[in-house]
Amino acid sequence: MDQPQHTWLEVLQGQWPVGAVALGVALVATPLVRFIAYKAKLVDRPDDLLKPHGRPIAYLGGIAMCLGLLAGLATYICIMPEMQAGWSAIKQFLPEGNLSELAVNPLWNLLAIALSSVVITVVGLLDDIRGIKPRQKVCGQVLAAAILLAGGVGTRMATVILAYMPFETPELLLSVVSAAICVLLVIATCNATNLLDGLDGLCGGVTGIIALGFLALAVWLAMWGHAPFNSELRVGLCLAMAAAVLGFLPYNMPPAKIFMGDSGSMLLGFFVAATMAMFCYEGNIRWFLAACGIFALPIIDTGLAVVRRVLRRRSIFAGDRSHLYDQLVDRGMTVKRVVVLFYILAGVTAFFAVVLAIMVRARYTAVIYAVLLAAIGFILHKMGMVTPPPRRPGRAGVTVDTKILNILFTSVGRRVSLLGEFRRAATDLRIRLNIHAADSSELAPALQVADRAAVVPTINSAGYIDSLLEHCRRNEINALIPLIDTELLVLAEAQDRFEQAGTKAIVSSPEVIRIATDKILTAEFLAEHDLLTPKILTGKDLDSAQLPLFTKPRFGSSSHEVHKITTAEELAFHRSARPESIIQEFIDGQEYTVDVFADFDGRPLCAVPRRRDEVRGGEVSKGQTVRHQGIIDQSLKLVETLGGCAGMITVQCFLTPDDRVVFIEINPRFGGGVPLSIQAGADSPKWLLELLLGRTPAIEPNCWTDGMLMLRYEQGMFTMPSDLSRG
Repeated sequence: MDQPQHTWLEVLQGQWPVGAVALGVALVATPLVRFIAYKAKLVDRPDDLLKPHGRPIAYLGGIAMCLGLLAGLATYICIMPEMQAGWSAIKQFLPEGNLSELAVNPLWNLLAIALSSVVITVVGLLDDIRGIKPRQKVCGQVLAAAILLAGGVGTRMATVILAYMPFETPELLLSVVSAAICVLLVIATCNATNLLDGLDGLCGGVTGIIALGFLALAVWLAMWGHAPFNSELRVGLCLAMAAAVLGFLPYNMPPAKIFMGDSGSMLLGFFVAATMAMFCYEGNIRWFLAACGIFALPIIDTGLAVVRRVLRRRSIFAGDRSHLYDQLVDRGMTVKRVVVLFYILAGVTAFFAVVLAIMVRARYTAVIYAVLLAAIGFILHKMGMVTPPPRRPGRAGVTVDTKILNILFTSVGRRVSLLGEFRRAATDLRIRLNIHAADSSELAPALQVADRAAVVPTINSAGYIDSLLEHCRRNEINALIPLIDTELLVLAEAQDRFEQAGTKAIVSSPEVIRIATDKILTAEFLAEHDLLTPKILTGKDLDSAQLPLFTKPRFGSSSHEVHKITTAEELAFHRSARPESIIQEFIDGQEYTVDVFADFDGRPLCAVPRRRDEVRGGEVSKGQTVRHQGIIDQSLKLVETLGGCAGMITVQCFLTPDDRVVFIEINPRFGGGVPLSIQAGADSPKWLLELLLGRTPAIEPNCWTDGMLMLRYEQGMFTMPSDLSRG
């Protein structure tokens, strides 16, 4: 029987400084980057769904692991004798463009691994900081894979498959197939480890065990002299990565002091891909299968996640809480016990994968893997961990969980009380509501009371809708509720895109929005349907018009640039200086706001008139509910005639001394004074949640109290800049 060329001690004895340096650097770097993360406000905020930790936790743990890995690889370059020869070979073959010689140069391979590791870490860091799109992350992963291929790693992967073909494989086909396999492997493993990063210490610990499994396999191959040109590099890479993870892990164990973030999880996934590619150097599928077996736990969890999301008709990139570890926690296991269980499972799978690779021929190993995979799938199915949990169809094609709703409020500004009303309504319905709030300013008060805050581009920015869609996909948002006029049209026109992302955008149709935002179209619509409205005066009508008159922008909101014209000089000024504004008859009477609630089919179900006794900055500061049947009937008629309304429609009108209802504004959104009608009993937040749950709200015509007063006052919110919710 053949004897190994080296003992395992001989293989490792010259490389122990690689692990020692990587471990030391990661141990020191982790608390440093944690300090920097808190100073720079790079923290992960809880949302009680995908991120159930109790307080903001620093990101950047991936940077510490990357520094540890790079330090270990740099140490390898310094201590390994063949590295000097590698420099000489690079100087000789690089100017010649001799890629075949460079591909088998371990220093060239190492430099490519180091550079691509930096690239993948930066891509993950950008996602941690800015929340880049899935396709942008994939592009970064493809770039890292391309660097890996240029460095000669992965260029022969297809040999483990094509070597069994009954024909000689052309070199070009071999290169193309190898490149494709390498790119797909990088994308798959990066996403697998990213999906595994859901509990404190889970991804780091499991991947650290996987790295040790790879190390055991690499040492065994080095003992027997396999792939002599890079067998030691495989050992050094596994040592450096395992040590870097061990240096980070003490700070990440539950309860975590720092998270690795996407920068860390993608780096670990990339390491797995690079190492698996290096196990293809021998051209024997046996070692590649062994690497897959060592990585089996993340493969199984990712495969089940994809199956679940496909069955639920959701994007495979959308986050959820149905991973194996999530389900175990939901079934009563503590986080620490789940993490320890996964460590044991990772250790067992790694051990048996290495043993099978050493003791059993590849053809039998493949059969054993297939049988085990089928058995695991059957067991998980019987445990109810494969089929998605029952979901109830809502109206308008929305599917929501009967116990959890995730709602995104946009342009939240100061709407703290409205978010509070939704929270109260969810409590009344005994459901869990996760409130997500978005605004372009991190100083928006309502961001601070949300479960999850997101600072997004301004409404006029090209990336506004895309940023909201990305948030909806990543957080399984069931519904989106806009809160200011200027975003209504862009959201209405993007309703189909949100629907595809699984989100119901509760906004009226684009036609309704256009009528509401254009004051000329508003007046024409009202006049056409026999609803009273002030006449718009132009040309000769203005020359003979009786003062006073009223002017406002054709496209405007919040009472900006609204003026009463009392003199001929003022009229002349507005006609010449503000030609884009409209001039109307002045209506003498009491001004009212009417909160009209419509279901998702556009049917108005309730109308609450509120007298506007005092207004500040376009919003009512003092008001009172008034049960005036004429205003109620006319407002319901207006909304029904509009058609295409959804949710809250805020209508403004005057009640003249002779009891005529004259409409002046239509705002298809929640108005600033809507808490008055809610407190009076017209519980629109509760009705909206019921509609999302597929229920029919029980709404009585007289469900609200007549004569309830609202006396609004300023209330401050006090916080340190470091505690602001920024998303």
